Amino acid sequence: MKKTILCSFLAVFAWEAPVQAIPNSFFGNGNAVPIIPAFPRFNSDLTEEFLDHGKWQNGGFSGPWREEASLPDLKVKRMTANPIVMGEVPMSVVAYSDGSETQEIAIHFLDAGLFFGYRFGGEQTEAEREAGKARRKQFSEHMETLLENLEERLEDGCGRGVKGTLGRTPELRTEFTEFAWENFVLRLVEREDHSVSLHIFQEGSEPRSLVDSNWAEASRRDRQERLEEAVIEEEDGSVRIVGVPVLTQGMTPYCGIHSLAMVSRYIGMKTSPEALAAGAEFKNTGSAGGSDMVGLHRAVATELDMRVSIAPRLDRSRFERSIRAGLPVIVWRRVSQQRENFHARVAEQSRQGKGSPLPELGPEDLALLPPRGAKGSPSHASVLTGWSADGGEIYYLEPWGKLGQGRRMRWEELEATAYAVFHFKL
Repeated sequence: MKKTILCSFLAVFAWEAPVQAIPNSFFGNGNAVPIIPAFPRFNSDLTEEFLDHGKWQNGGFSGPWREEASLPDLKVKRMTANPIVMGEVPMSVVAYSDGSETQEIAIHFLDAGLFFGYRFGGEQTEAEREAGKARRKQFSEHMETLLENLEERLEDGCGRGVKGTLGRTPELRTEFTEFAWENFVLRLVEREDHSVSLHIFQEGSEPRSLVDSNWAEASRRDRQERLEEAVIEEEDGSVRIVGVPVLTQGMTPYCGIHSLAMVSRYIGMKTSPEALAAGAEFKNTGSAGGSDMVGLHRAVATELDMRVSIAPRLDRSRFERSIRAGLPVIVWRRVSQQRENFHARVAEQSRQGKGSPLPELGPEDLALLPPRGAKGSPSHASVLTGWSADGGEIYYLEPWGKLGQGRRMRWEELEATAYAVFHFKL
């Protein structure tokens, strides 16, 4: 054996172990079936690779991967086809690295956002509600079986796990069971009615808090200086915050979740969008209806030792104060397909260096916008990060990866469509 065996399972049955000494229990029965067959499948078992220190050093994991928009201090890669891991086919696999060495592998075996997808307006007809009820039953049954299988395999390979908790607020408190194998830490996380995931870390690097220590241990003055350093005033007089990560919500109803994750990550919180969605208690209907998004914003502020206020309208002076303080502003706004197509074209032109000033919207143009007070009409969450030299244009980000960058909108359009505005404050 090339490695020291720490798991009780191998202490008794070491002769049965594969060449790399991975516990046999980790591989399951070899009959893994994905919960959603239509998801792309990578027909290979990567359990051994994900527990290979050499692979962690050079990031040379097998399979198709794509880079996603990076976080400030982490590079993010996601598998585009899902392998077998721990005897199951996960719904997504994400690797985080510092650019060279892998920091974490997050294996999302079951995720409500991906399972139920996005459905505008949720379940509106009797047939849709009945279909949704059947899907929720399937989800719950699979979740119960999946969790039982994973717990059994991990316990057989590593002995009984240790219970742990991250987070102070009820909405964000994350309970997990932690297992140790060689120099790896494996955290199994179950979020009721939402997800089952396994997070692998190298021993000693596993997080002990939801908030980065550089933020948690800093004084109020140091925090303020750090935020203000992210504000740039260009030669032409435009002002913007730099360093806000752009995440990707994909085909989930989580625009509000990902916008909040983008802002909280920028400030210093390590919580994933999946954890935030669980904290908001989405009802698994394909929409955000019934979730407690306002309470979630307050919980995030509490974790960060900050405050958050929610206003029904966008106020110019308040917005500018937030940006100059280095604090992005989250807005929920009414949207139309026509206007979103327009903004997408503008963003693409900006990314290509061909951007030009946006035309001011007159009364007739404003009359065509979806009214901010139209409850139940299409809406979206965006992150405001600055303004143009003349103040006529607002710079913002969308939770759509690279496509969410380089966004600009006229102030009058944003003012007419924004119906909830979130300001974080120290």
